[in-house]
Amino acid sequence: MLPEIDYIKIGQRIKTARLEKGLSQADLGALVGCSNNHMSHIEIGQTKVSLSMLLKISNVLEKNLDFFLLDTPYAKSDELINTEIANKLKKCTPTTLITIRKIIDALLEQQDMECANQHKY
Repeated sequence: MLPEIDYIKIGQRIKTARLEKGLSQADLGALVGCSNNHMSHIEIGQTKVSLSMLLKISNVLEKNLDFFLLDTPYAKSDELINTEIANKLKKCTPTTLITIRKIIDALLEQQDMECANQHKY
């Protein structure tokens, strides 16, 4: 079974990118060929944005399609690392970064053990 897509999070990212560009919902709607009302519904997750509409929005807002999928299981891990995680790590002190590195090492070790156990059966 495929994981669910979180349309609310996608809508929030659309809104964030739209505001970064200084566009109103009406402006963005006009540029991608939909109404202000429809754009509002997409941004709050009330309407599931279609792939073709998301591609148009992505082009107008000059964002990689993965940007809108970051909070979904369909995001590419490189994009998640380069945008979300890197920005958060930049705010950390050296002491916190050392702690984070240790946590990541422990999680990777656990992941390796789980993978090894799955291959035993």
